[in-house]
Amino acid sequence: MQTICKLFFFHQDKSKLFANSSIGALDKKAVSLTLSTKNALMRKLFTMCALVLAMAVQAQDKVILNPDYDKPEGVPHLEPKRVELKDTATVVHISVNSNFSWYILMDIYLKADDKKYALGGGRRISTFGQGKPAYEKDETVPFRNSKGDTVYVSHILKEEPFIDGKKYENTSVADSLVLWFDPLPDDATVFDFSTDIHNISLVKTIRYDSEQNILPMPDATPDRCFEAIAAMFPGKVVFIDLWTTWCSPCKYGIEKMTPVKKELADKDVVFVYLTNETSDKVLWKRSTANTQGYHLMVPNEYWDQLPCIIEFTGIPQYFLYNRKGECVLSQTGFGDGTEQYFKEKILEALNQ
Repeated sequence: MQTICKLFFFHQDKSKLFANSSIGALDKKAVSLTLSTKNALMRKLFTMCALVLAMAVQAQDKVILNPDYDKPEGVPHLEPKRVELKDTATVVHISVNSNFSWYILMDIYLKADDKKYALGGGRRISTFGQGKPAYEKDETVPFRNSKGDTVYVSHILKEEPFIDGKKYENTSVADSLVLWFDPLPDDATVFDFSTDIHNISLVKTIRYDSEQNILPMPDATPDRCFEAIAAMFPGKVVFIDLWTTWCSPCKYGIEKMTPVKKELADKDVVFVYLTNETSDKVLWKRSTANTQGYHLMVPNEYWDQLPCIIEFTGIPQYFLYNRKGECVLSQTGFGDGTEQYFKEKILEALNQ
């Protein structure tokens, strides 16, 4: 970016040099650009600078879901669920499994490479585990940042966006803290949350192996559910199948995809089967044992808020995410030859 921008300004200086100096026998028209050509070049160079700058800013907006960290023995009191790396702040979503009052006036900061990054503000989201707001009005809880200043973190109704002046988004559905800090350096790979959570990874997420094929409920609002599921498997292609035990076309699709899954067994692709509470629990549990892949049953009210279900309630529905966590395919229904079509799309995603 600096090289391109320097070229842009050098071109301006050079045109002034030609305009104000004698160039002897050389034909000035032959070596200088016409005004229209010069302006066109300047516009192109300026556009390139703007595009590169935009790419640089965008690269800093990174989201890590379910980051890996050093887990204590027993049930952890605090669990990192989401880290947002912005160019102006680092936003951390923390699931709290204990009394919030333990952390009132405690020293809250991030630490990377022995340097502390101060708390700037945030939100305390309290739903008492019921999925409904616990407070009807905004209240505040005092914290102390690494600079010794008292920072007031407020309660917020979970439907409201997290706003610190820049409208950072809250996508958590659990009781949690959503806090923003001074931005971490670009080369940071791990950081600590005060003295409570150590080695939170910015490059590694919690993975799920074949012996643990029941996925946890994603800590994300329904509109981010599939994105959160794909983020559980970084660097892999993720195929998501929405189904129920009472849906015959769904079960037909699962059966027809079995040979395809065997063909792709050595590839970086995972299959996730998402259902709701209308499925028979015994049949679903049997399916988790007999159907290779990862399984998740979500509450009916959560399922009903999935954008794809709001738009069209029919199932089965299928979604394919590439290695970057981008949705590259969505389809409803399973017909003759669909398994080969899905295989081709999965291979395309693997080769991207």
